Amino acid sequence: MDMLSKPRTALKRVKGRKTPLGREAWLNAARSALIHEGIGGVEVGKLARKLHATRGGFYWFFTSRKQLLDHLLAEWEEANTAAFKSIVREPGVNGAAEFKALCDMWVNESGYNPQWDAAVREWARISPRVATVVRRIDDVRIEIIRRIFHDMGCEEPEAFVRARVTYFHQVGYYTLGVRESREQRVMLLPIYTRVLTGRDR
Repeated sequence: MDMLSKPRTALKRVKGRKTPLGREAWLNAARSALIHEGIGGVEVGKLARKLHATRGGFYWFFTSRKQLLDHLLAEWEEANTAAFKSIVREPGVNGAAEFKALCDMWVNESGYNPQWDAAVREWARISPRVATVVRRIDDVRIEIIRRIFHDMGCEEPEAFVRARVTYFHQVGYYTLGVRESREQRVMLLPIYTRVLTGRDR
């Protein structure tokens, strides 16, 4: 039987019986390893042991570790930026409402995973290819925030500078590992809003 005729399902044993282990399980395990262990944790053997699967099961879905990493990076690029894009997707929304939606996304971490972002940035330190992708995504996000400030009535280059300051502030918040409860963040939000936008609301 050739590879093309085989069903696209790997198997693992759970208490003596076989259950299907899909491609998504490998991706989820790889994402978790990247977040908690760094890129060194995203190894086929390590993932197989965590999933109680065989290395051979991995190759039902990926031709190599590099292909897995490519999929992981592409998933981060799309999934962790989708929340930014959704803020400015609707026409006719005013800038203040857009900025509030941006802050809500960061404070509530809805549709956005800061730990995943931090892990990819750490990965970018040792991979020029990943660093290039991260810079491109940063530019996309800054452009979205620039548009928000433009919708708030800021002219150029003020809208661009405020967008940069806002984004760099938030990236720095996670990079420095600042520990605050959601209640603390909500309490400080009006002050951050005034400082970053130049207006009270």
